[in-house]
Amino acid sequence: MIPAGLFTTGVLVATAPPFNSLEQSIYNDFQPSRTATEIDDYTQYAPAIAVFALSASGVKGRNKLPAQVVVFGLSTVTGGIVTQSLKRIVNRERPDKSDNRSFPSGHTTTAFIAAELLHQEYGHRSVVYSIAGYGTAALTGYLRLYNNKHWLGDILAGAAVGIASTKLVYWAKEVLKKKQSKKKLEINPAF
Repeated sequence: MIPAGLFTTGVLVATAPPFNSLEQSIYNDFQPSRTATEIDDYTQYAPAIAVFALSASGVKGRNKLPAQVVVFGLSTVTGGIVTQSLKRIVNRERPDKSDNRSFPSGHTTTAFIAAELLHQEYGHRSVVYSIAGYGTAALTGYLRLYNNKHWLGDILAGAAVGIASTKLVYWAKEVLKKKQSKKKLEINPAF
């Protein structure tokens, strides 16, 4: 539900004239004192690094480290395919006019893939993990705006794609797990 709302809002902000002026206003607010930073190239991965560090240090998550790596990998591939396809289809110019691959934000997609991974793996242990992950992902999105690389609609859509990609992989993992469990019962009815 949240990814659909974020994506719809992102599309509306990017395309509907009343909302599009909001994007331009936000962009203009950053202009006078903008000094670019590259930290968003790193913050996008921070929640995933936290997952792997917690797991490696013995903090039990929903899955063991190898499964976490597979989930992150599949989520990243899924999010990457969706994001790169949309970039080519939509062909939206970046605020800095460097190219026409603005919608959706790939950095934000990656950051929210990682944040959702942290939430899924450790959110049940403490809400602090979820807040830290989503906070870091939101910071990454903010920095993409600040660095003149994306519009607000791009950030919202990237967040939606990231969350949805990870949720999809966890859902598929559960479906496969149930099918395997059912198959084991059919093969060996003594259980």
